[in-house]
Amino acid sequence: MIFGHQDHFFSLVDSLSAIRLLSRIPLEGVSEGRLLERALEALIEYQDLEQCSIFLLEGEVLRCAVGGGLDTFGRRVPEQPATGGAGMLFSVGEGIMGLALESGQIQYCRNCKTDPRFKPFANTTLFYGDGSLISAPIVSDDEVLGVLNVSHHLPEFFQTWQQHFLMLFANFLGRLLHLHRLVNRLEERISSRTQALAQSLEESERLRARYQERSIMDELTGLCNRRYFFAEGEPMLARAVRYGHPLGLMLIDVDQLRGLNDKWGHLAGDQAICRIAETLQKEARTGDLLARLGDSEFALLLPHTLPDGLESMAGRIQAAVAELELRPQDEPVNLSVSIGMTTLCRQPDIRLVDQLELLYSQAGYALAQCKQAGRNRRLFYAAELEPALGPLPDE
Repeated sequence: MIFGHQDHFFSLVDSLSAIRLLSRIPLEGVSEGRLLERALEALIEYQDLEQCSIFLLEGEVLRCAVGGGLDTFGRRVPEQPATGGAGMLFSVGEGIMGLALESGQIQYCRNCKTDPRFKPFANTTLFYGDGSLISAPIVSDDEVLGVLNVSHHLPEFFQTWQQHFLMLFANFLGRLLHLHRLVNRLEERISSRTQALAQSLEESERLRARYQERSIMDELTGLCNRRYFFAEGEPMLARAVRYGHPLGLMLIDVDQLRGLNDKWGHLAGDQAICRIAETLQKEARTGDLLARLGDSEFALLLPHTLPDGLESMAGRIQAAVAELELRPQDEPVNLSVSIGMTTLCRQPDIRLVDQLELLYSQAGYALAQCKQAGRNRRLFYAAELEPALGPLPDE
């Protein structure tokens, strides 16, 4: 009698050990399949059970998720069974497992050979149908998530305390499985939100770069625009003033662009603008600041450049433009540009931004004189041009 009580005591200790192992399974960083495998490991290690399996509810059927028991060497190890066979699926109310799913109550098949409720696992190694079987619903918050099955080859094997223990184990497993799914759903949401946020930030950065580029770039020619020219021209001017370096400015205007647009359309005019922009890019040096300021007007700011250097570059630009071939509707068109030039004068009492505007105005007077004198010309600014021409029109 004492030995019987001792056996019962040690069985209870083993049961508590199985619960303890189950409680120590981590919820993070482990898949649901591995969680179930470790649950069976905890159960098999401390219980005298020959076969165990866990079926999870998928839609309206139970599908085998993991099973294990004795291998050919007598060792207890869980293993993932082959899935997809017809014998591994149970619907609500079908067999002992289906009844456990339907009722939410533990089902005990005392002798599987004589119990009409038993449906064997056809063509599987999980359980052949000999002995006894318990199906315990895996429940969390009154929701049945699956069924835990344990079997033994002896009929009438399971005692009342074992049934209570297996129900407790199944309920504990149900709560653990529910929490694991919540944690993983949260991790998936966090990962998805993080990825979506990263994509949004990346898209925002692309849009910011795109709009910033558009804010400083002329879309037709790809050159800098007016805003960028005056923003970058000021520090270039400041360096020239500080170190006493020469600085030159050219305003370059396409001759008779309006006539070209009127006769051949704006597409021909745009082609002329782009070809001339390409020519200016080829002639400009590293460190020069080239921009398109208006429809037909370009600006070229040249640091470390004396008047002779301006004159020489202006001549090269006009020669290169004259060699351009433009044939709208297969009719040749001759292109030319007029160029107004000026150089930096020492005026220490004027602000840099105003000094840059002054250089721009001076080059504008010289350019206007070129237009009046017949176009395809280049001219340096001289003070006497201003009274003769009057105020320049606003851009």
